[in-house]
Amino acid sequence: MRFFKDIKNVTILTLVILFFIGIPHENSRFILWVLSGILTAVLVDAVIHRLIHHSWDFPKSAIISGLIVSGVLSFDESFWLIFIFSSLAIISKYIIRLHKKHFLNPANMALFIATLFHFPLTWILESNRYVLILAGLYFVYRLKKWGQVIGFIAVFSVLMFVDGANPFSMISWFFVFIMLIEPKTSGFGFVRGVIFGLIAGVASFLILTFLPQYDFFVVGLFIVNLCNPVLDYWENKQKISLH
Repeated sequence: MRFFKDIKNVTILTLVILFFIGIPHENSRFILWVLSGILTAVLVDAVIHRLIHHSWDFPKSAIISGLIVSGVLSFDESFWLIFIFSSLAIISKYIIRLHKKHFLNPANMALFIATLFHFPLTWILESNRYVLILAGLYFVYRLKKWGQVIGFIAVFSVLMFVDGANPFSMISWFFVFIMLIEPKTSGFGFVRGVIFGLIAGVASFLILTFLPQYDFFVVGLFIVNLCNPVLDYWENKQKISLH
């Protein structure tokens, strides 16, 4: 089917399924919170796209960003926060750029600011690990992101075992299969992916160990995203040396 050929469609479908699975465990405020996050992200993205390109666009990526931000940020907070952070996710994509492309995961950027200001992240959309793992393996296969997942799980697990903890009681599969492998900001190629995953895993472990007041997954991903320009430079040097 044509619908399933677009990875964004499948991502949105997965997030919507997780949203509906989570509804019985929450309340009506959760529904309004998520819908507000989606609508805000879509409107902001559409308006910015119109101002830059002088045309209207249906921003599927904004739907994904809105779902992630509203599905991770605690819906018990004031409603104005979902408008602010959903907007920040989209705006960051347009203003924080290098070589005409964004290198920070937009949704994670907004969540990073949220955790810096100690707004609680509750990861409500991690409502069913079986759906996440099944869909996640499909995403990894389609996007060729095995390196990122293997690198992250390997180093994070080893460090947690050494520290005397069970890593699989800590790992967020929503983070691994939805946020870590975001197509445009996680790099391409197996080796680059493994390095990306290793940095994210080490950074997440260090934040958990030394700065537990912050969300270690979000901060870890932010740190490795900051390394993207360096990884791009290294990758380009490797390609030049091969010619």
